[in-house]
Amino acid sequence: MNQLAATAQRARLLARIIRGHAQGHPDAKALRLIARQLGQASAVLRGLGGSHDIAARAEAILYRARLLAPEGFPPEVVGYVSAPLTGYLADLTDLMPANPAHARRERALRARRLGVLVSGLLNSSDDQEVAAALDGLLDVHTEHAALAAEVEIHGRADAHPTTYRPHIGTRSAQHLPGRLTVFDGGQVLAELLVPYGITPGEIWQLVRTTDPARQLAAA
Repeated sequence: MNQLAATAQRARLLARIIRGHAQGHPDAKALRLIARQLGQASAVLRGLGGSHDIAARAEAILYRARLLAPEGFPPEVVGYVSAPLTGYLADLTDLMPANPAHARRERALRARRLGVLVSGLLNSSDDQEVAAALDGLLDVHTEHAALAAEVEIHGRADAHPTTYRPHIGTRSAQHLPGRLTVFDGGQVLAELLVPYGITPGEIWQLVRTTDPARQLAAA
C-alpha cells in the first residue's frame, strides 16, 4: 500500500472511530467536525477532490482537523493518520512526574503505545487491524492527556521549589512535590513528606503548626 492509500485508509477509519465517540459526548459537535475533516482528507487522497496537489491538500485538511480538537480529545492521534505523508510519527510528551505512581502510569502508557506500533497493525491493509491500532492509540493518548492534567496539579520532578514566607513570625517553608522543608529563623525546623496534591492552604497550616519531631506520611 502506497503512502496516499495508507493515509486515506487511516483517515477514513479514524473518522469512523471518532463518530462513534461523539455519541452522547459533551463536545459531540467538535468531534463530528474532526471526523468530517478526516473524511474529506480521505476523499482527496483517493482522488475524489479534483486536486492535482493531493498530498499537500490532504495535509492541510488534517492540520485543520488537529486544530478543531476539543478539550479531552488528543489531537496527536491525527498525527498517526498523516505519518505516511509527513514521515513524522506522533509521540507522548515527557511529563516527568514527581509522584512515583504517576511515573509508573506514564511508563505503562509508553509501553502500550510501543506495543501497538511494533505489532504492525497500523500498517496493515486490513481495515479491522488498522482500526484496532488507531483505537488503541486514541485510548493511550487520551489517558496520557488526563495524566498530564494530574501531573500539573501534583508537580513535576524538575519543579523549582515554591517558597512560603508569612508576613509575621520567623517561620518559612520551601515546597517541592512530595516534600516540605519548614524553616524557623533560617534554620531547618523539619523535613516533611507531604501529599503530592497538597494545597497552599494546607502548607500554610503546616508552616504554623509543625514541630521538629513531626513527620507526615506521603500520600
